[in-house]
Parts: sequence; structure tokens; C-alpha cells
Amino acid sequence: MNKNKIILNLLSLLFLVSCMTPKPLDPNKPLIADSKELTRQELEMAAIKIGNEIVVNFNRKPNSNGVAVAILQTKNETSEQIPVNLFEETLVATLLKGKIFTIRTDKRVEQLKEIEWSLKTGGKLSAANLKYPNYFVRTTISETQFRSDGTWYIEQILNLELQSIEGGEIAFSSKDVYRKKTDKGKTLSW
Repeated sequence: MNKNKIILNLLSLLFLVSCMTPKPLDPNKPLIADSKELTRQELEMAAIKIGNEIVVNFNRKPNSNGVAVAILQTKNETSEQIPVNLFEETLVATLLKGKIFTIRTDKRVEQLKEIEWSLKTGGKLSAANLKYPNYFVRTTISETQFRSDGTWYIEQILNLELQSIEGGEIAFSSKDVYRKKTDKGKTLSW
């Protein structure tokens, strides 16, 4: 009898350990985060979609001066920790594939220091060679929550605008909404 209990306990323990062992996830399978935040995959897919739309927009309506964009820091107005840098990096890569150049204006101070050092030491760098963007990309991620038929939903809204620096007009705009149902009777993660 004791022998059967020991074997049963060992089998139960083995089963419990096998359930707790991490299993590899398929990176191509869409996931929904338990916290109801945008997943890495959703951010990457949104950046690729929007980047391709911007490329198509400028292929249809070319700018005679060329196109160079400065991607401003994405504003995360949600209560979640969203890796906005992943969105920005994927957007840059997509724009570059479409031959739209991005300029990191937040690095300008570092560039000017290097140019100044070059001038002092007889180098060939010049501030005249600095590239300037003609468009800003502004992205905001916001969220709302609402209830419908007794079920709570959370929406995270990704708004992006491509604004001409010189004229101020909006050359492109995109709004993507990600709606997720929360578990009934449970509160949101925040």
C-alpha cells in the first residue's frame, strides 16, 4: 500500500514538473498578452504596415526634395509598459527598405561635438554636411476601456502622423485600434 502511494506521489511530482517546464513558443503564432497590452508581434506588424503605407504614399506623391524623416519619441499614454523602441526600430527598418531615410535628431548634439572635434584636429567633418529631415513622425499609443453586454474591453490606439516640418501639413496619418476582451469578473491588470 505504501509502495503504491510512493509511486503515485512520484508520478504526480513528475507530472507537475513536466507541466512547469517552459515550452518554446512559435514566434510566428500571434499571442495576446495576459495584461491586455500590445504584444511585440502586434507592434512589429503595425510598424511594418504603417511603414509600407508611408512608402506607397511617397511613391504616389513624390517630394521633389526627397524624403527624410525624423522619428520622434513615441508617447506611451497607456498604463502598460509597452516597448515603444521596438515599434520605432521596426518602422525605421521598413522605411529604409522603401528608400526613405531616417535621421536621429536626438543625436544631433553628439554629432556636433564630433564635428567640432574634427575641426579642431584638422579633420574633414563639416556641419554643412549634416542632413536635415523634412518630415516628423509623431506616434502616440493611448488606451480606453469600456463595457459592452457585461464584458469589459480594453482598446489600445496607435496614432501616427507624418508632418511636414516646413509647411506643418500632415502628409500621412494612420490609426490602428487593438481591442482585447478582459476576463469576465476580473479587474484589469492596472
